[in-house]
Amino acid sequence: MTIENKIRRNLIFAVMLAASIAGGFAQTSLTTALPSVMHDLNINAVVGNWLTSGFSLAMAIIVPATAFLMKRFRTKPLFIAGIAIFAIGLFMAAMAPTFNILMLARVIQAIGCGISLSMTQVIILAIFPISSQGTAMGVYGLAVGAAPVIAPTLTGLIVDSLGWRPIFWISAIIAGLVLLLTFFVMDDVLENEAIHMDITSFLLCGFGFAGMQLGLSNLGTSAFLSPEVLGTFILAAMSLLAFVMRQRRVQEPFLNLRLFRKRSFSMAVVLICILYAIMIAGSTIIPIYLQEMRGFPVTESALIMLPGSLVMAVINPFAGRLFDKVGPRPLAIGGMAALVISSVGFSLLTDSTNPLYVIIIFMIRLIAVGLMMMPITTWGIASVEQRYTSDASALLTSLRTLAGAFGSAIFVAAMVGAAGSPALRSLDIPIPHAIAGLDISFAAMTVLSVVGLILAIIAFRKPRVAETPAVG
Repeated sequence: MTIENKIRRNLIFAVMLAASIAGGFAQTSLTTALPSVMHDLNINAVVGNWLTSGFSLAMAIIVPATAFLMKRFRTKPLFIAGIAIFAIGLFMAAMAPTFNILMLARVIQAIGCGISLSMTQVIILAIFPISSQGTAMGVYGLAVGAAPVIAPTLTGLIVDSLGWRPIFWISAIIAGLVLLLTFFVMDDVLENEAIHMDITSFLLCGFGFAGMQLGLSNLGTSAFLSPEVLGTFILAAMSLLAFVMRQRRVQEPFLNLRLFRKRSFSMAVVLICILYAIMIAGSTIIPIYLQEMRGFPVTESALIMLPGSLVMAVINPFAGRLFDKVGPRPLAIGGMAALVISSVGFSLLTDSTNPLYVIIIFMIRLIAVGLMMMPITTWGIASVEQRYTSDASALLTSLRTLAGAFGSAIFVAAMVGAAGSPALRSLDIPIPHAIAGLDISFAAMTVLSVVGLILAIIAFRKPRVAETPAVG
């Protein structure tokens, strides 16, 4: 349903944007603050890393369930519940005296964040008419896309001045205000139906997604062929295979995998997954290059990356309006081309590269993200029947989260492995081997982005035959 009252609609949109900003900040800011947390709580890096990977694990489990929750429960109380759970987790984290309580708080945050963020995309498409959905999703993309880039800069400044706990206090205060506004602003805008929770499907899906994320987390501390990595991947794959087979048999599937019959939705998922794999990997590796390989302080390295986020802040709403006028084709092809250029540019880094060069190439990369992320997401979700938008949103959000985790793990492993390989070390190269390994990793991203560009060109060719309707 579309809300005709523009003031009411804009108030709902503003509340969701505030929730998205708080969620994005809480999700990504702890990475920069982790050394301070480790020191205060007397934990090592392996244990401390669970504060970020555990958040992703909980998100991976709860996001698929939101498709069922949005169908079964009214919009307003469900969104309030999500924000309330998120706020409780933030307040717990701000006061946590031990690692165990902080870890529990992070899981609670992830559950609430997963519910509210997944609902936001579906609600936006429900309350805005088709003619302005691209613009609305572009503004939303500014909130969720800029947060992971701005968060390290703000976190560095906060930690240097006040410590790590104010990170959670600030997010908690914002979440509390959003919760208060939600009581007065939010409406029941999504249609409900009396469906039952398929517990077996939920458990299979949860084990599958969580297992994949756990395997990726273990990849940083264990060999690929170890039980902690390969064994976990095998068990996760078996769970996901059983989940897929069950969705084909049950009357009311937990997630409607038949949506992949829709060519535009399938291509949107593939393109977004490629984008996220490269985006998250790059956002992980570039700070390593600046801080560990070049010796820039945390705050200075974050400031080098900041202009990119400012450019993306301008690009996102512009891309949304352009999507409403000309559709996704020029944005997808242009964005993928920019992603290729930025990946090539980063594959040429040396130990004396001018920081201005890094700033420019990173800006090109975030222009690519701004051009593609929300327009392709909007195109994919809007291509299915409205009653299936919750399924489409949950599928796309879950798969892009996994793609980002896979991309980060694989390309970082490629960087480390290449830097330490005997073949590379036997070559007489003019730059340190660590940076050579980084260049190889970005060269691999270049290959993947070229694949994405080819798929974008193919995806937006005029189809010769009609698509199969995405119905259950």
